[in-house]
Amino acid sequence: MRGAFVVLLALATALGSAAQTSEPLRKTDLIRLLTGGALSHGEIADLIGRNCLSFTPTSRDRLDLTALGADSLILARMAGCGRGRATGLAAKAGPTPATTPPPAPIPALIAVVPLQSRVTAEVGTDAIVAVALRRGAQPVPAARLVLRGSGSVGAATPGGGGADAIAVTDARGIASFRLRAGPAPFSTSLTVVAADGTTLSGQTTVEFITVPAARAAPVPVTTTRPSRAVRPSPTGTGWVAGTSQRGIVGRRAAVPLIFEARDSTGAPIAGVPVALAVANGRLLAPPDRTDSAGGLWVDLEFGPRAAATTVTATLGALVRQATLYPAAGPPARLLVLRGRDTVTQRLELDPDVATSLLVVPTDAFGNPAPVRGLLAAVGDGSVLKVAGVATDSLGGHVTLRPGRAGGSATNLAVQASGLRTDLTASVRARRP
Repeated sequence: MRGAFVVLLALATALGSAAQTSEPLRKTDLIRLLTGGALSHGEIADLIGRNCLSFTPTSRDRLDLTALGADSLILARMAGCGRGRATGLAAKAGPTPATTPPPAPIPALIAVVPLQSRVTAEVGTDAIVAVALRRGAQPVPAARLVLRGSGSVGAATPGGGGADAIAVTDARGIASFRLRAGPAPFSTSLTVVAADGTTLSGQTTVEFITVPAARAAPVPVTTTRPSRAVRPSPTGTGWVAGTSQRGIVGRRAAVPLIFEARDSTGAPIAGVPVALAVANGRLLAPPDRTDSAGGLWVDLEFGPRAAATTVTATLGALVRQATLYPAAGPPARLLVLRGRDTVTQRLELDPDVATSLLVVPTDAFGNPAPVRGLLAAVGDGSVLKVAGVATDSLGGHVTLRPGRAGGSATNLAVQASGLRTDLTASVRARRP
């Protein structure tokens, strides 16, 4: 019986693979898959490998998709489609010489993600310019970066010469350049480059602005009315970096959220209290006041639900929300449902009546995961037959048709998304 079960499972695998056909993917399809969060990068790469592309990616296309999170595996599969298309055209034109080497795969570009696109500092004070390096969705640690133009920030004469700042990315791919603003107000654009000459994509420039030092309010002489406190500007105060990023439930966000408080002139407001609250997440050692640059850096761990995570910052009467989007984690459990009941070990079927099972892979927190590679097989086809398998937005569907009645039992194996569950199925005796 066990040998027959293995043969049936192998046959079901072959039939399932042959049935997975689809049209080539368009660029809009790739954008929707990368931003939707329903499929992992490995699953998107597999989909490209199976269906290929309906277009020939240009350098601009690769840059756009890399900025949306495409990793080296996805770009390699895209390049493989290009090679396959070129091979097909060459076959029509004539044989290709055996000595022609295949084109080398296109490596994923390293993208720069500034944590602040504009940094403002008072003259004579220190400031931090932080950027993150990403290769697709993965951080790039231990990368030595140079901030071109930063040597002139602390010069006595704006634009004067000086050594550019150097920083090395940490385990999360974040590099922090420490600069000291010069004695005179001015502004400049700083450019992030790799010390070894590696080409960087994404937003590689950061605007640095040096503003005059805030003057202390004069001591009142003729009145006892206290001076007014600096009020945050509704348009200049809020979240400036880290919002709308995607991640995985239960894991730490790739880059911190950054909140800035500024007055109506655009100057930073230091030392003001900010109340933070989070839904579907956990704040990791959150600060309660803005720093000397008017900023608040917030590290976050996503909650257990594959739904929006919101972080709310309250500064006086101002309330600002940042939204992040965690997706389900890797499949960890395979649920088999009959109606509303979960089937765990035994399944008893009525004679002469087809039964439908719903198959749902879930992650460690119970969030539904995409169904891929759905298979079902039985050990004894005279007791039970698999009439069909299908998938839709609800999960996988397995239709069973009972055979011999009378309490005979057989084993039923269900497999999906790299997981498998084994059940014992039997058919009730017919009533007299």
